[in-house]
Amino acid sequence: MTTLLDPSSRSLVFAVFSVFVVICLMLCIVTGADEDDRALVRSDGRRRLRSWQQGIAMGGDTTTVATVTVLVGMVAAAGFDGLGVMLGSLIGVMLLLVLVVEPLRRHASLTAADLLDARGSGGPAVRVSWGVVTLFVCFPLLVVQLVVVGNVAAALIGQPGTRTGCIVVIGCAMTALAVSGGIRGTGVVMIAKSAIALPVLVVAAVLVLHRFGGDPGRLLDAAAHGSRMGEAYLRPGGYTGDGWVGAVNRIGQTFGMSMATLAMPAVLMRAISTKSPRGARTVGRWMLGELTLLYGALTVVGVGAAALVGEALREAGPAAQVFTPLMLGRALDGGGILVAALACVLFLTALAAVVDVTLAAGIALGRDVLGAFGEPAGSRPAGTAGTAGTADGAASRWSAALTGTLAAVAAVVAADWNLVVVSTLWLAVCGAALAPVLLYALYWPGFTARGALWCLWGATVVSVVALAVSPYASGTPGSIFPGHDFRIWDVTIPGLVTVPAGFLLGWLGSVTDPRRAAGAVPVAERRREPDTV
Repeated sequence: MTTLLDPSSRSLVFAVFSVFVVICLMLCIVTGADEDDRALVRSDGRRRLRSWQQGIAMGGDTTTVATVTVLVGMVAAAGFDGLGVMLGSLIGVMLLLVLVVEPLRRHASLTAADLLDARGSGGPAVRVSWGVVTLFVCFPLLVVQLVVVGNVAAALIGQPGTRTGCIVVIGCAMTALAVSGGIRGTGVVMIAKSAIALPVLVVAAVLVLHRFGGDPGRLLDAAAHGSRMGEAYLRPGGYTGDGWVGAVNRIGQTFGMSMATLAMPAVLMRAISTKSPRGARTVGRWMLGELTLLYGALTVVGVGAAALVGEALREAGPAAQVFTPLMLGRALDGGGILVAALACVLFLTALAAVVDVTLAAGIALGRDVLGAFGEPAGSRPAGTAGTAGTADGAASRWSAALTGTLAAVAAVVAADWNLVVVSTLWLAVCGAALAPVLLYALYWPGFTARGALWCLWGATVVSVVALAVSPYASGTPGSIFPGHDFRIWDVTIPGLVTVPAGFLLGWLGSVTDPRRAAGAVPVAERRREPDTV
């Protein structure tokens, strides 16, 4: 992997990346939230992003560097099964836009935990639990992003020993952007990333189709041959397996991905700052349009990789999956310009994703965990809102800095781990713990604080246990403990089990709540003033 770029192309990649980081830092300083913006989330109308800008930024929030590399690699290696992740993500986006965005922005003023307080199922313990589970989702995601981009950077430099330095430098740059930018500044970074990444991926997809005369049938036939899977490339089972295990994996893949996308902390952070019902609809159109175009391009790029570099991918092994877009670029353009452009896409996608996730994690730590036992906003005397906003903003900034620093350190330690396990873990916890609590709080008046606690902690434990007794933990050469075998089942994507378990725990905790039976739990929701269009 050390010959992906020639020296001149490497210089171009890092020059473009360095200039982009400097420009983004300046934009964050100029357009970022003021210190008294409420926890870096709520700013006045003049400082908000426009609705179409918010839609592009939210679409970018669902696209991480792991999304680009892993999806393309899965489609190239496994064919049909790689499309299940994209389908699940699009379903999750549609559910988010239909069920969550508008009621969430109406009831939550700072974080999604405010929704639980507003609907009578909150409290300090619930707020802390929501914040801790949010951190449990964000932190592994940050680690995966930093490790992937560190590996790519080291390979492009041609010096694998520089990986640690790349992770630390890139982690520090992203943390600085998150701390200085706030919700508006990081939104500008996300929009700039989308403006560069989406056209490059579309051009790569067009070049793939052009190579095969614009005939999708020829492309699919070549991919089936290049992958050495034959007709099986176009059928389910290449990645998820066969039989009942494969069926559980496939359904869990789509179901779990849709629920995880619905409740991604960075996406919820932006949904709260949507201006109005009309703005929420505009956000939805732009977000869905961006993701549809992006996933279409990634599908073509992945199939093209199977057709053109399938043999090289098999020889390199699973570890080469993150380099699949770059290997395809080299096959399409021997001069290295496309490879350089795709490398920039990976860097910029990682930068934007980590910046937003770091900010979301910082807000969860500063507002929900550390600030849970502070004085409720509604009980503050008149005229003290600005002071409270300053405190919330300062706590969230320091928390974002701490989270980003710890993630960089953890990424250095975990650089050689099996990152598929880490990615599956955060997706499982997000879909099984956060999504059910969010939907129950919005649509079930009988949902209680006890139900929220049972769901948050119980679903997290179920997700961890489901992966601990799977082949990801033991019994296979690629598992965490390859020398041991304590597998109970062969399912590696447990969404079909963990998500229903989360909903069941939330329901069971609520209906057995003695305070609810005694009528001590408020059922009527405390709605805010109606929004004006």
